Amino acid sequence: MQTTQHFFKRLFSGFHLSTPVAILLGAILISVSHVAYGALLTGKTQSPTLELFKGRPIDSTDLAVGNTKSDLVVVEYSDTECPFCAQHHPTIKKIQEEYAGKISFVYRYFPLTQIHPNAFDEARAIHCVGNVAGANKKMEYVDEMFAYKTSKQNMVLPKGGQLDLAKNIGIDAKKFNECMAGTEAGDVVNASTQDGIAAGVEGTPATFILRKTRKGYEVVSKVDGARPFQFFKAILDDALAR
Repeated sequence: MQTTQHFFKRLFSGFHLSTPVAILLGAILISVSHVAYGALLTGKTQSPTLELFKGRPIDSTDLAVGNTKSDLVVVEYSDTECPFCAQHHPTIKKIQEEYAGKISFVYRYFPLTQIHPNAFDEARAIHCVGNVAGANKKMEYVDEMFAYKTSKQNMVLPKGGQLDLAKNIGIDAKKFNECMAGTEAGDVVNASTQDGIAAGVEGTPATFILRKTRKGYEVVSKVDGARPFQFFKAILDDALAR
């Protein structure tokens, strides 16, 4: 403490400060010096606590792809009639390809039915493909749907388009139609939409980078809108390095 007092005397020797101001400045500097000294002793600063994901925890019903055992998960809430989702999809595909052995990817439904009247049924169709043929076919169907719409420069599928695209990737038409005729797919899409609202989704696409912990899934980053691959790469590489 004596050394600190001498330091303050030298520091303020050329200044004429009132007693209250001098006391205040001295208190601030002492507090700062204590914090800095503590940081030097520990050799590091504490990482900020990340917010817990408020959406539904990832489980087997999500039909995740990639390294499903990874603690790092990318979750996208999407609408297949949304032009920004179509623009964003090549980035999502590249993330899946580049980080296939490092992360898990989950596609969730968030149809904006007030402005995209066909998005709800298209989400049902995606669920039915996954229900009939599994996780990889589900994502292949999403790829096929966005590829078709982009090639036609039209976000609306023609009549019968959902079934045609399903058959294009080898889905059994009878099983697909049976699923579409039931109520389960609609219930799943509605639940996914409500889940997105709880998670803080306000529009599409909305992409969450999550890390699984003992407390739950922490939000490493929430990305709204279509962003380039390099933007996500910086986030993912940093998260994987921790």
